[in-house]
Amino acid sequence: MHTLSKLASVLALSGLLAACQDEATPIDPKTNASPMYAKGLTLAAPSDTDLVDSNIASPTLAPINTSTDYISFITPLYGEYQASAPQLEQDSQSDEYWVNVTGAQLNAGVGLTMSQASSLVRIAPRGDTSSGALMHAEAIAPERVQIQRVSPNQSPQGKAANSSGINTNESLVKSMANADALASAGLTDDSSALQMSAKATPGQYRLQVSQPLTPSANYLVNVKEKGSPYQLSVKASSAIAADAQNLGLELALSQSDNTFVPQATLKQADGDMQPLTMVKQGETWQAVIPAGVALSSSNAGFSEVEITVQTQVDGRPVQRTVKSVFKSYVNSASIKPEVLTVWDKGLPNQINFELSVAEAGRFGLSGTLTGTNAEGQKVAILRSQAANWLTPESPKLKLMLDPKLIQASGLQPPFELNELELQDQGQMARLSYQATALILTR
Repeated sequence: MHTLSKLASVLALSGLLAACQDEATPIDPKTNASPMYAKGLTLAAPSDTDLVDSNIASPTLAPINTSTDYISFITPLYGEYQASAPQLEQDSQSDEYWVNVTGAQLNAGVGLTMSQASSLVRIAPRGDTSSGALMHAEAIAPERVQIQRVSPNQSPQGKAANSSGINTNESLVKSMANADALASAGLTDDSSALQMSAKATPGQYRLQVSQPLTPSANYLVNVKEKGSPYQLSVKASSAIAADAQNLGLELALSQSDNTFVPQATLKQADGDMQPLTMVKQGETWQAVIPAGVALSSSNAGFSEVEITVQTQVDGRPVQRTVKSVFKSYVNSASIKPEVLTVWDKGLPNQINFELSVAEAGRFGLSGTLTGTNAEGQKVAILRSQAANWLTPESPKLKLMLDPKLIQASGLQPPFELNELELQDQGQMARLSYQATALILTR
């Protein structure tokens, strides 16, 4: 049985070689032989830092790229090779916070927290499609906005236990800008802004709009404290499996070792928002995804998790919001380790890959080819990219090289394929990445 299997493999390779020769340049009249030949090779074993997963599944969302055309690009490269691994995590910092409110809440008064003087307060109208049509809230004239200090025994809505808690005589606003002024500065969302004065020291405040507003209209109130020592930072994955049950988050508030319980919200590409429960596990937080809630509603955009923290630092109230954007994906394909390389006059011409594909879709491969100079250094020659429509029955994709470009580089073996990346272009998602994938031997 083993002998028969080996014979079958030899016959299959011979057939592939013949096919490659059929597409090759004409037979060399001097040697009466084709200068092209094929050789089977095996990808290197993935390292611990590579992104490789052989377990595949079918995507549940509609693809955004359904082109069935094969495309291939080769970009010449020069100089000593510098690896550029993909960023699998992202860091975000924030010296601000924002809250979503309605027109009714703004008319009644909403609470604000400020940890320093001269904070900037912005109010931006937002759109609403809950009625089936887009309803955009009206802009707010900044002169119709009042911001007053609130005493510790008074609620933001102004229901004071001691009515002397608000000093209405002191000026807390240094300057203001309306929607037209902000639009001329590039902010075109009908916002209004107020710059607080040096008298607006750390504490609790109440923001109230005297302009009559549609009660159900949506607004975003943003408080930014530029230069604040209190920065909320988050580190999280930039790509998350669609079936993940939680999102791992590393949170830290600078200049503070206070314990806090953050609040988190999942916001999808279509604007749908879902509150998330936060659970502390060791030094990290886990944002728990509710049962039945998808991490994304479309392949066309990104999702984000929004985290808000409220705490006290050295007696000062501090509120911060930070966002982490991620791409939700399904691991819909993987690269099989056995590849067929095609050589032209002793130089690599192309690499034929076979994929495991869960279902039909458009997939792309890319990689960087390097050679070795006289000093033994790895030098970049070219970057190759290819994409095609693949099916479970026809899952092969070829990555083209350029023997003339390789020869002109003057570099010698070993030639290597580095930064091998597989993408699902229907999801616009990276599925795998291998830093050193293949040593090309003749």
